[in-house]
Amino acid sequence: MIILPTEKRFDWQHAPVVLFGIILLNILVFALYQSGDNRKIGEAIQAYAEGEFLELEWPVYRDYLAREGESELRSELESAFENGYYQPVAVRLLFDREFFPYVTREMRSQLPDREFRTWLRERERIQAQVESISSLALGLVPSELQVLDVFTHQFLHGGLMHLVGNLVFLAICGFAVEAAIGHGRFLLFYLLSGAAGGLAHAALNLDSPQPLVGASGAISGVMAMYLAVFRFKRIEFFYWLFFLVGYIRAPALLILPFYIGKELYSYHTNVDSNVAFMAHTGGFLAGAVLIGSAWLLNRSLFNTEYIETDQSVDPRRERLAGIYDAISQCQFKTALTRLNRMIREDGLDFELAALRYNLLKPRGGKSRLQAAWALVRMDRLMPAELDKVAQVCRDNPKLMTAIPAEERIKLGMRLVTGQHVETAESIFLQLQQAGQNSHALGIFARKLSMAFETLSQTVKHTQYARLADQLMEAY
Repeated sequence: MIILPTEKRFDWQHAPVVLFGIILLNILVFALYQSGDNRKIGEAIQAYAEGEFLELEWPVYRDYLAREGESELRSELESAFENGYYQPVAVRLLFDREFFPYVTREMRSQLPDREFRTWLRERERIQAQVESISSLALGLVPSELQVLDVFTHQFLHGGLMHLVGNLVFLAICGFAVEAAIGHGRFLLFYLLSGAAGGLAHAALNLDSPQPLVGASGAISGVMAMYLAVFRFKRIEFFYWLFFLVGYIRAPALLILPFYIGKELYSYHTNVDSNVAFMAHTGGFLAGAVLIGSAWLLNRSLFNTEYIETDQSVDPRRERLAGIYDAISQCQFKTALTRLNRMIREDGLDFELAALRYNLLKPRGGKSRLQAAWALVRMDRLMPAELDKVAQVCRDNPKLMTAIPAEERIKLGMRLVTGQHVETAESIFLQLQQAGQNSHALGIFARKLSMAFETLSQTVKHTQYARLADQLMEAY
């Protein structure tokens, strides 16, 4: 379930400088600092393997797991070790932060003093490399809670999609909150919400050595602030619930129990999930308390003019909302009627063409092919839109025989450029089988040859290079 407020649109008169700064800082930390994590992990594992530490430490780690009651993990690692899969065993051992003090004590009693000092010097160096990884160095580890980590973990992320997802949600809600409460309070409340989210997660996982990273707690706090700022004002929300999608207008605070309920339900039902649901809940509650307290103490601190001003509704979005509403109620004929009226009035663009194709797709027949043809002939497409075009081509093999040859060549060359080489090649082969020969087809073959060269497919690169030469010389 996704519910996002869309009431306010970006306004340079209320430039969100703090929001921009937070987003930029997150991107820089990920790109310049966290990008080195894979190298550090690789170097640590390589040094561990080259030093032949695993053979010495594996029996100790096996006993350690037995003492800790980790029988299932011990069984899995024993199986991996016996079958020669040493790397996952080494990785698990190195990242078990409580094991290093344990193995140090064991090695002190098992090895002669000189050998122990040599072992310890190298192992400390490897362990320091592991500890320098961003999530361990600056993430929030519940079993080793430190004040600085309560704030630094908010600017770390577990991957590119984690980063992008968080920043999109932050951008959608953040600029309106900053405009409403001011730059300084927005920064303070953002950081405190993130800290509260981290502490809520830690409170329920006090013995966990797993680090928490991400701005989710702070962003949940920003969403709570958004709802609290608008309170009972009816605002516009975008919703996505399974196959239901569209826009609704509702009092802002009515969304609050749905959000908290969803996070608490997810926490209790998705026990094996890597998502820190309690960090979301803690951040959300903190954001609500902070903004509520500020409102009670001094309402003049809020930009009430900005909050109360109703922005004009985008007519296009309002009509699209009506179409999506009809789809959500399975009134597909009504949705198609409204969509066709919108196309007649506003003209056809990619979004409308894709929506029409999706509505006509179950019908099949001529209407589906016409909608598909209108979609695939759209130009100036973004990569995601070109992906959709390629999929439509694959789903409609009859479409290719209904399109004029010159249009198919243009389509194929666009798909080659968009990295959809296999789909483009199928179009070329259909043209060949139909006996098409032209200078334009030679250019198409040349583009295919270059694409296959990039993919290191030497045979096809040579094949299409030869075809290109033949076609371009003949025509």
